[in-house]
Amino acid sequence: MNENYTSVDFKISPIYPGVEILIAQLSQLDFEMFEELNSGLVAYIPSKNFKKDLLSKVKLLKSAEFDITYTISIVEDKNWNKEWEKNFKPVKISDDCIIRAPFHKSFDKTYEIIISPEMSFGTGHHETTQLMIENILDIDLVDLHVCDVGCGTGILSILSEKKGAKKIDAVDIDKRCYINSIENLKRNKCTKFSVDHSNSDSLLKSKYDLILCNINLNHLISNFENFKKISKQNTILVVSGFYKKDLDQVNLKLKNKNFDLLDFKEKNNWISSKYCYNLTPQ
Repeated sequence: MNENYTSVDFKISPIYPGVEILIAQLSQLDFEMFEELNSGLVAYIPSKNFKKDLLSKVKLLKSAEFDITYTISIVEDKNWNKEWEKNFKPVKISDDCIIRAPFHKSFDKTYEIIISPEMSFGTGHHETTQLMIENILDIDLVDLHVCDVGCGTGILSILSEKKGAKKIDAVDIDKRCYINSIENLKRNKCTKFSVDHSNSDSLLKSKYDLILCNINLNHLISNFENFKKISKQNTILVVSGFYKKDLDQVNLKLKNKNFDLLDFKEKNNWISSKYCYNLTPQ
């Protein structure tokens, strides 16, 4: 993809939860890629979409709770996918699960996931994706009806089918992710799926055995009511996209929706937690 981009380099203090909030707000303003740094965040947007007053719409920049400065630069024209290919390395999750790109040779693993991200989230390199995959590997998915909310590259849906799910419904509000998921599902010869360019509202007509969601904390919490509506007795919910310090908040909000915490995994302060829905809580 050859396109001119503008980058905004944000210095943030305190960095957490500042980075998380900033990504959530910038995602609503046509910013497409984010690079988290020790000092803050670099956000990228197509230059054609960057207007002079765009950053005035970012509420966090007006908050007295954070000290935020930023510099704006024009990024030289480059093929972003070629840049990705240059740096993409296969990701080994376990002895029988690996994530690779189409240009890598096959590793002949039981669960070999082929991903070409096209700027979508979910290459397997981020801790939250790895944690979600580890949780899926722990679950018996045979004959389960699964939904994947915020599917990104479709990576979790692909693994779900490979692990025996009978049907997977994937949704993402980003059109690029929607298109990319379809391409990656075909790449992996998956046939038991549907992908919609929508949010979790489109899932309300169904009940699921397993709900998967790996998105940022604010968007995650906004989906909790819908998760309850699409659950039945003993539905399993696996979520990620937040830090360890936020786990108590997530647990409490989900407990109020009748989801009981079963377990959680941690990697570099990121969390993926697993819950069970109980129609008749004690």
